[in-house]
Order: sequence, then C-alpha cells, then structure tokens
Amino acid sequence: MEDTSWLGSNASAGEWASAGGSQGQPVNQDYGRPNSVSTNSNSGNGSNSQQDPSLYGRAASNMSGSSGYSASDYQQVSSSTVGGSVDRRLPRSSSSVYTGSVYGYQTAPAQVRRDNAGIIVANRAGDEETEDGRIRNREAATKIRDAWIYKQIRARQDEFTQYKQGRIFVGTWNVNAKGKDESLDSWLCADWEQNGAPDIVVVGFQEMVDLNAVNVAVENKSQQRSQFWVDRIRSTLNSKKNTMNDPMRAYTQLAAKYLVGLLVCVFVKAPHKPRVKHVHTDSVGVGVMGVMGNKGGASIRLQFYDSTLCFVCTHLAAHRENVTGRNADFANVFNKTSFEIGDEAVKEVIKLGSLSQWATGTASVGISDHDLVFWFGDLNYRVDESIPTERVLELSTSNQLDELIEHDQLNIERAQGRVFQDFEEGPLTFQPTYKYQPGTDLYEQRPDKKLRAPAWCDRILWLPQEP
Repeated sequence: MEDTSWLGSNASAGEWASAGGSQGQPVNQDYGRPNSVSTNSNSGNGSNSQQDPSLYGRAASNMSGSSGYSASDYQQVSSSTVGGSVDRRLPRSSSSVYTGSVYGYQTAPAQVRRDNAGIIVANRAGDEETEDGRIRNREAATKIRDAWIYKQIRARQDEFTQYKQGRIFVGTWNVNAKGKDESLDSWLCADWEQNGAPDIVVVGFQEMVDLNAVNVAVENKSQQRSQFWVDRIRSTLNSKKNTMNDPMRAYTQLAAKYLVGLLVCVFVKAPHKPRVKHVHTDSVGVGVMGVMGNKGGASIRLQFYDSTLCFVCTHLAAHRENVTGRNADFANVFNKTSFEIGDEAVKEVIKLGSLSQWATGTASVGISDHDLVFWFGDLNYRVDESIPTERVLELSTSNQLDELIEHDQLNIERAQGRVFQDFEEGPLTFQPTYKYQPGTDLYEQRPDKKLRAPAWCDRILWLPQEP
C-alpha cells in the first residue's frame, strides 16, 4: 500500500493503515509528530449490515460454537457465545455469557451472569420445573430463539441492506503544552485534493496543558486549552480554501471530551449530521493513585447511520521500562469506560441486530460494544531496553526500522496477548515519532537535555466487531 502523504496513509476500501511523518517535512513540536490514519469504509444503510474492517454497518451478532449439558444436573460442560462483543470487556472467558439450549444454563450463582463484568443475562428466579423433571427458563428460551432468528436474518442481509462508502480521519498529537502557532492544514487536510474530504474527522491531543500537580488536581486550564484546540480544528476544516464557501462541505462538531491534558473531538461533514445520533462521552483517570487524570482516557461514541463507532484517546504510563504499567492502564481504561446510552438507543441497536445490549438488559455499553473502535494517543510504548539508546538513535536517524519494529514493546505485548487483544494496526512504515527538538525534524540530542531513545509512542489501532 502506497504512503501518499507525510502524515497519513490512505487506504482503499478493505484496507486500513496508520502512518506518521517522513523525514524532510517541517514539524513544530518538541514531543513528536502528529500521527494520523485516514480510512475508507462502507456505511450500512439498512437494518442489518455486514461488518468487517472496510464496512460500517450493524451486523446481527451470531451464536457460535455449541453447548453441552449434563443430563443429570444440567451443569454446563461446554460453552458458546451469544453476541459478538459481550466477552471483550476483559480477557476472554470460556463461560462469559448465558448460552446453550432451552434447558441449559449455568447452575451457579443464583443469577446467570457474565463472569467478568457481572451483568445479569437471565435471572434464575424464572426457572420452572416441567412435568418430566426438567428445568425451563422462559427468558433464556426466548433469547436463544431470538438468537437463532437473528442468525437467519443475517444470513440473508444482503437482500435488504444498502451500503454507502465513507471515510474517517483519525489523528493524534502530543503537543507538550506547546504547538500554538503551527498550521494544521498539512496534518488534517494534506490529502483532500487527491482523495476527497473525509466524512468524519477525529482528533486527539495529549499534554495540551502541563501535567503539573496544580493542573492535575484542579484542571484550571484544561477547559480553556481544549476550547482553543477545538476552535483551531474547526477553523482549519471550515476554511474558505477547504469549503469554497459551500455549506455542504463544512464540518459540524459532534462532541469534545477532555481530561486534564487529554482531548478528543469529533467533527462530521454537514450532509451526514442528520444521520448521527446517540452521541455520548466518558473519561477515565488512571494516573496518580490510579484515579487522577494525568494519565487515562477520554472517549466519544456515536451512531453513524446504522453503525456504532467509538473513539478512545489515551495517554498511558511513561518510562521505557514500565511496560506492565502501560498494559495495566490500557486494561483500566478499557474496562472502566462506560456510556449510559439510554433505553431508546438500546432499542435502536437491538433493532439493528445487536445481541449484546439485548442479552445484557442494560442501557450501558462499553468500548467493545460497538461495530468499530479506534484507539489512539500517546500510548508510550518504547523500543525494548535490550537495544541501547545510542543504537536506537542511530537506526532511527538512518531510517533503518526493521530491528526497531522487531523490538517495539507494543508489538511484543500484542503478540503475547497481554494488551490490545483483537485490535489491529497498520504497518510501521515511518520513523519513530518521539522525541524531537522543538520546531525541527531532529531527534532530541542536545547536551543540556536528557538523551532518550526514539520510539513509536504515538499509535492508532482499531477493533472491528467482526474481524
């Protein structure tokens, strides 16, 4: 796949990539280059839509696997999963949801629950004993029947589903409380002439304020700085050059959410605004004492046509050796982020084929309960310490990336299944984005500054509901 711009890689339908800066382009910040991913997708415009990395669309989750139960006491001896997303809140469990035949259920505890999330799926209080001594639960039977119906509908969804192509731009930038004067056009709008303007623009910032004790405790500057960056993005997207004074080319802000130095904001092109609904935000602090906002995540979720999208901007634990801290921060943000979308939104996603909210019986959804999730930000994963700092600098400066990619901590941790399970990421075809001298393309090596090993701290990953 050809890298067509210095800040992003544009993927044709069915392809996804993230890309960062290439040498020779001026960058005016001291922490790292902005990072972005620009993607093409198809948006489902029917009641059920096939979902893969290149397609928006609400897919009816299927029931996979099979269930077996002991004939004597109905103890579950094998399991399947109803709903494609319900077991992604935490590392997967073999018995994470109520599954099985009409007469099958887990025998303990008193209520059938998801093991990790603790959400009730079917209440054992509804158990009934039949004349032949078997146990029947009408709620569970109804859900299993509906799961089968959804599966049959999904098998024929192409007969009644329309798809629309769309593009999403996602970018991330740690501005280190600087970056006031740089033009954002070369970052946000670099490929518009060649590929057209995206339908959705999502931008995340980290360290928009100094992460000192006062700002972390009081957040006295965060609102002001977040508004500054939102205004900068809006004025860039809606400049006369980009819109040519055509209101249908303009962008509308859907939402913005900040947490101390973190900010995530979402803009949508004017023609799509009427087809966006159920927009909700959340933030989770995982910094000092595990709750403060110097590290954490800010998130926005929404329904775009018949697709549910979630955007998560995070700043994870620092320091080269602190891999376990970053993994823990990811897990905490993933598990604690929750959106109270309300009963009407739940009815909508059930109508569009989701078995997840239908099965759990709650108006709250997590990160993984969406058709497509983008996770981006300063994830702070470094190049493994087995390579000396001087060697990392040498390889980064000369653009010899293979050895660095092999020892990239995030790649290692993902391969071992310890973090970002089931997420995908584009190839690292660009030089490490950390750490540069202000206003230059030079890695920080000044004598009066601490020497740091370059790294791909700034990343963009995505999680499709169905790979």
